Parts: sequence; C-alpha cells; structure tokens
Amino acid sequence: MVKSFLQHWLPWIFGRTKEHARAQPAAERRAPGPLADGDDAQAIAELAAIGARRPLVSSAGAVVGFEFCIGDEVARQLKRQTDAHARTARVEALLASAHVIVHTGRIGFARMPAQWLVHASGVDVGPGVLIGLESNAAVSVTPQVALDMEQAIVALRARGAQVGWEPELAMALKPDFVLLRQGAKAMSALLDAIPAWPAELQGLPVLVTDICNVEELEMALYYGVTYACGVLDRDAEAVESAAKHAVPPEVRRVSLLLNQLVSGADTAVVVGQIKGDVGLSYRLLSRINSASYAQLGSYASVEQAVLLLGRYELYRWLSMLMVQFAGSRKACSALQEMTLWRSRLLELVAMEQHEPAPDQFFTLGLASMLGPLLKISQAEVVDMLNLPVLARQALLEHAGPWHAYLQMTKHIETRTLEQSAELVAQFGGTAGLMPLSDQAWHWAAEQTAHVDASDAGKAV
Repeated sequence: MVKSFLQHWLPWIFGRTKEHARAQPAAERRAPGPLADGDDAQAIAELAAIGARRPLVSSAGAVVGFEFCIGDEVARQLKRQTDAHARTARVEALLASAHVIVHTGRIGFARMPAQWLVHASGVDVGPGVLIGLESNAAVSVTPQVALDMEQAIVALRARGAQVGWEPELAMALKPDFVLLRQGAKAMSALLDAIPAWPAELQGLPVLVTDICNVEELEMALYYGVTYACGVLDRDAEAVESAAKHAVPPEVRRVSLLLNQLVSGADTAVVVGQIKGDVGLSYRLLSRINSASYAQLGSYASVEQAVLLLGRYELYRWLSMLMVQFAGSRKACSALQEMTLWRSRLLELVAMEQHEPAPDQFFTLGLASMLGPLLKISQAEVVDMLNLPVLARQALLEHAGPWHAYLQMTKHIETRTLEQSAELVAQFGGTAGLMPLSDQAWHWAAEQTAHVDASDAGKAV
C-alpha cells in the first residue's frame, strides 16, 4: 500500500518537470491535472484523512518542511475503533506523506498519538522524516505496548527517521528531539519550563507545534527552538489594531506601476517607469534571463522583457515582488511562502469553479496577506493594488462571494475543514481541495527558490 501511495503521489506532489511544463501551452500549465478513478480516488481519500500539510519553520524563519497529522475527525473515529488494520492504514499513509516530502529536499514531520507508533514499525521511511509522539494522560500504556513502541522506535531509527516525544511521555529510550504543543498555553510559560526539564532532555532539539499565531511563533524562534509550526496568518482585526507603519517607498513605486497597468497606460510609459528604477530593472532582467526564458540569450532589454511577459504576467510579477518587502521580522520568509501558497491555491480553486478571471483570485490572495507582511492597513493594500469591487468587499467588509474563498483557505490553514461542511462542499470537498493545496505549496516553493537565487541581497 505504501509503495503504491508513493508511486502515485510522487509526481503529483512534486509537479511535472520544468522542461515538461515549458513545453505545455500556458493554459495547460496553469490548470490542475485530471484525476482518474480507482487508485487515484483511494489516494485522495488518504490525503483527505491526513488533512492539510502545515509549514514547518526553522529557527532562521524559513519554511524547511511540512507537518502532517491525522485529521481530527478521522482521529476521533479511529480512537473509538478497535480495528488495528484501520489505524495501520492511516499511520502508513501519514508516514508516506512525510516521506514523500523528503524527496523535495524538505523535512517531513508526522505527528501521531504515541500508542499508534506500534503500527509503524514496518513502514518505509528514511532520513529527513521526523516523527513526533503525543502523550495522552487518559490512555494507560501497558508494559507490552511500551515494549512494542520502543521496538518500533529502534526500527524507524535504523531506517534513518528521527523520533521525538513530549517531556511527559516516560520512555526508556532518549528522544531525538523534544516535542512541545502550545495549544491554549502561553508561549512564554511553555519556554520558561524548558530549563526545568530532566538532564537527559537538556540540549536536545526542540520542536514546538500547535502555535496559535505568528507573534507566538516568532517568540519561539527568537528563543532558539529548532522548529516551529502553527498558524502563521494573523486575523485581519489584529492587523488593523496594530501600530501602522508607513508604506515603504519601494512598495509605492511598484504600486504605481500596478495602477498604470490596470488603468491601461501605454506600454512605453510602463517601460519608462521601470527603466527609471535601477533595482527594478535588475530584478526584471534577472527574471527574464533565467532558465525559463533561455531563448532570449543573455542580452534581453527591459522593452523585450515587458513585451515577452505581457501586461497580465507583468502585473502578476510586480504583485509577487511586493511580497518580498516584508521587512526584517523573524518569520518573514515563511510568511512570504505562505502568501504565495494562498494566492496560487485561490487561483487553482477559481479555475476549478470556472470563474471568468481566476488570475484576480491570485491577487486576492496576495492582498489578504500584504497587510500583515508590510504592517500596513488592509485599506491601503486594496488601494495600492487597485482591486475590483468583489475583492474590496471580501477584504474590507468580510462579505460577498469572494469572501467564501478566503474562508475556505483559512479552514485549510487551521485544519478545520470539517467545521464548515457546506462551504467545503461548495469548493469540491476535502478530497478535491487537498491535491490543489499540495500543488500550490509546490509552486510557492519554486517561486521562493527562484527569488532566493536571483534577488538575494538586491533591493528595489
């Protein structure tokens, strides 16, 4: 089962090769691939049961992997069941998802109740897979179960995986890392308890999950935890109540170009604005001189770049550029990647819903995160991007048909899709949304890698 799961989802999660993508027409590149019957349906059902992946952030503030866990509703059902085969199937699918991520060069972190580890001893894992075991005071562990768990840990470590657990979980073995869950606890209290841990836990890597907001996540990162995971988005109300910052000058220059494009300014005017900004010209030429546009050689001009991209792609590129002006906050890299994920997911879902202008949903996703990234008001973001009426309604009034798209993404981010069954069904159900979410994460990672390679240390 695990082998077939990996064989099917490796190409799906990684996406097609860049060479193959470039050979396709633009419309085909932007559309999600078709799904077949049989094994595909089973694989999607497994992904839906596992739930959405969640970004795993390093102490440097970048996304270095993803967390997977069994969905809450599925976990509740499994806890009520005595069928070991059902638990084994879910645990295998969970670890297979984490193992697949490793092939992208990132960490796959799988969380599960500690007692479920006995179903994982024969699973194919490897280096880069982290397995976090959650304690449960209400569940007693018999000596035989404890022995089976220790044997499973030894077997998993022999394959290269690392296994960690919460300090409350008494084990004869020493963990590879310490797992902490924030939940409703204050992050400061959670971190203050670390010096009081037993000596054998001191100095081990620490992974904090279930973090409730970005401020708490950044507190954990500043403290020096190895990995952190949780809700990276902030509520719009929290952003609006925070101290406002002046719009950075580079953002204003880009927003001027965006408004010129939307208002139909002559292409020569747009080219002139770009050429008058050395930093912006450099970024644009770096983009065009990348492997994606190798047919131009190494002598592309700004005029050629604008003509090749076209007004739509230029607008999209400039909008994405604004994501990079997030300042020096600790988690800015992770927030940038999450912004691109949300934007691409909204665009993919809009395609599935046959919206007439799915590209506008991409901009909607960017706009929904630019306020927290730039620490400016949502109204300023809406004005800078010259957004359409339905986008303004969704972002400023939290109403209208486009607001449902934002609600859907929030449920995916917080793993609460089961709490809004009617809304989720409107967008194709959990089984339809999970593959689109994975495609969007893959795309966001590619874009982030491109920015790091071509724009490192360059400012507009």
